[in-house]
Amino acid sequence: MRTTESKTTSRLIVAGAVVAAVLALALALWGCAPNATGATTDQKGDDKATEETTTSASVYPNFTEKAAGLFPDTYFNRDMLNTGNRGCNACHENLFDKMVNKEGLTHILSYVGYEKDGTYKDCEPCHQGHMTLTGPYLGDAIHASHYGNQQFVDANGNCWSCHAVNSDGEAGEYQFMLWEDFYEQAALGGYPWLADDETTRAWVESRGYAGGYPTEFSQEKSPNISATFAQDATDAKDLFIVNNWGPDAIDLEAVSADSNPLSITGVNNPRTFTVEEIRAMPQTEFTAFQNCATNGEGGALMENIPMKGVPLSYLVEQCGGLVEGTNAMNASGNDGWAAFPPMDMALDLMYEDCYVVTQYYGQNLTVDQGAPLVLVPCGMPGAQWVKHLGTIDFKVADQFMDGPTYAAATAPSPKINVNGMWFQNNGLSAKVGEKVALTGACTSWSKIVGELDTIRFSFDLGQTWQEYKVTSEVPNFDPYQWVNYTLEWTPSAPGKYQVKLDAIDTEGNHIPNPVTLFLNVEE
Repeated sequence: MRTTESKTTSRLIVAGAVVAAVLALALALWGCAPNATGATTDQKGDDKATEETTTSASVYPNFTEKAAGLFPDTYFNRDMLNTGNRGCNACHENLFDKMVNKEGLTHILSYVGYEKDGTYKDCEPCHQGHMTLTGPYLGDAIHASHYGNQQFVDANGNCWSCHAVNSDGEAGEYQFMLWEDFYEQAALGGYPWLADDETTRAWVESRGYAGGYPTEFSQEKSPNISATFAQDATDAKDLFIVNNWGPDAIDLEAVSADSNPLSITGVNNPRTFTVEEIRAMPQTEFTAFQNCATNGEGGALMENIPMKGVPLSYLVEQCGGLVEGTNAMNASGNDGWAAFPPMDMALDLMYEDCYVVTQYYGQNLTVDQGAPLVLVPCGMPGAQWVKHLGTIDFKVADQFMDGPTYAAATAPSPKINVNGMWFQNNGLSAKVGEKVALTGACTSWSKIVGELDTIRFSFDLGQTWQEYKVTSEVPNFDPYQWVNYTLEWTPSAPGKYQVKLDAIDTEGNHIPNPVTLFLNVEE
């Protein structure tokens, strides 16, 4: 970390906020809007068939037909070949819009940065179980809204509109799964090495997909690319906003007022500090990343923020130091939020390289940023950041949430410890012979897993990868900042391409599934 006026040797911080939950109701709000009456081309391998599908204002093509009409004109239907109008984004191009604009819906996520479109993967982390701490079960919300929607019924919508059956594994072990989790799998022929699997290839070909796999994506093995890496700050306009309980649940102005003090307990001399006192203390300036604990794979709840704050260790010194045997701490905000999960956090995770932050971008924190103070423990997920900070409590605890336990937890939501994103939305256009710049960033929760180590890209559906060592590519690499990249590629042939992103930490952890950017290359 690069710092000024610091009394500690800390590295960098992760920018604070709280767990972002993208409500499942976003997925299901309104039925598909009709596109138009006309012909639709269905391309499957060497056999290209054209079927005419008629639509009207009230009747849609049958979801289960392979040649179902392309409605509306979204990247999912236009570019992700042969989807048959199945899956969330076949009808709902941007699920964030559906969530935010739903009348009467209050959600903790107020704004998504980078103008990114929302997908099912943004909702699933918070809503993947029947019992969660963050929101209703995804399936219940989707089922209720779709089967109560006349447009969906008129379109002959049914289970297969959103689902597929995965028959991988032992005989009789079938998985009923969302289309978004299925369309690239081998059972659908999503990968070229399907040719080596005679059984699966026969299954695919029996369904009319000549050539062995239906996606027909173009591929370029190890193309000549130019990749540059940095640790640049996010533009202020691209910061996402999470208000812990929703904008209507609490009085945000009241909990953000400068009159709210900070109390520190569990120390030798408990004290209460005013905001003015903390702002007058020696400040450390740094840039650090924030990644929401429930950010989905490839999700946009990531950012790298220049900030200023007081080292927590300095405040503890003013309180006479820690009580002997202290091994845990927790913190809570004026809005009632506590460092999540609501049990004591291991001291070595929370205390080292931890700050009470007073400013972003050289300005005092705003209401949405968590004014007047935010607790930022370096290398930890957003769930441990506490906005509107009111209390910090040190403890001698018999039980606390330790790093490995947290990193391995699957409930209430999956934790994606190594993640990355594309700044562009799917369906990006390019031209043969013209250079196109693809940009994004990767992060790792370095306190609970390894530090970010390798970033790699694939242009042939993940068969081969071009790898870049972060420490070699980024001078003075700081593990508490994200690594952003610019990937320049000159396509040599037209087609539909998947450009896959993966990141690996020093412990060998990957992004659970490579993050795909779908690209259209035209002549």
